[in-house]
Amino acid sequence: MPSTFSLGYSADWNSVEALIAGADVWYSVAGGLFPEECLRMVRAVQRGNAAEARRLDAEMKPLWDLFREFSSLRVVYAALEVLGLCKAQPPRPILPLPDAARRRVAAVLRELKLLSQTSEADRSVA
Repeated sequence: MPSTFSLGYSADWNSVEALIAGADVWYSVAGGLFPEECLRMVRAVQRGNAAEARRLDAEMKPLWDLFREFSSLRVVYAALEVLGLCKAQPPRPILPLPDAARRRVAAVLRELKLLSQTSEADRSVA
């Protein structure tokens, strides 16, 4: 392979382990919405602090669980609306999350302190 070839990983819930194992890149859907949280994990790996990277990754487990259950793309579309960033739906044939699942997304974002308890967008879906 050419020296410019990079080995990356895109399943957010396993990316920290992939980086620890030597992956060059994390292709993250969560990184676009939660760059600080994701960057802290990457920086911990870059410093050689696997324990800290795993601790930070474990904190995000409720979000990773939603990603695995509903697909990260669908969860991120719901999170965009819950966060009040935009009202968009995934491209067909991908369906948006049902209301009960959207409420779970809002609850997880609150749990992770990624969403204010009193946010306008939060009140509209909670």
